[in-house]
Amino acid sequence: MIHFLMRNFSVSVNSMPWFADVANFLVTGIFLYELSSNQRKKLKQDSLDYYWDEPYLFKICNDGMIWRCAPEEDQLSILDACHSSPYGGHHGGARSTSKVLSCGFYWPTFYKDAGELVKRCDECQRAGEISKKDEMPLTTILEFDIFDV
Repeated sequence: MIHFLMRNFSVSVNSMPWFADVANFLVTGIFLYELSSNQRKKLKQDSLDYYWDEPYLFKICNDGMIWRCAPEEDQLSILDACHSSPYGGHHGGARSTSKVLSCGFYWPTFYKDAGELVKRCDECQRAGEISKKDEMPLTTILEFDIFDV
């Protein structure tokens, strides 16, 4: 836990967001002292995919889409809202991640987080999908012309 004291104000930060290094580099252009030369090169290369607009950091993807980077404290609420929305929800992990992307949010582990949320969702586990064992067998329909006989 890090504490900052500034002129009678106390700010407590429990953890830095996952994009703190990229945002700091984009804003100041300065690397952290503890980074090795390979880590500095990687950070410089990775920062080309990001754009800083004052309060937010955005990721620019290869297909031209721009997504807002979400900090850790917002990720679960965003994913939960996209997964269990009242107008049609409780889909699988892939559908939940596509909803997150369509809402314009990004974080590096949202595919894994969506899969874990679906595994923990009580409604999804109760409903489930029809397994191959429970499916009705398919029967083919014979097609014939009436005047063939």
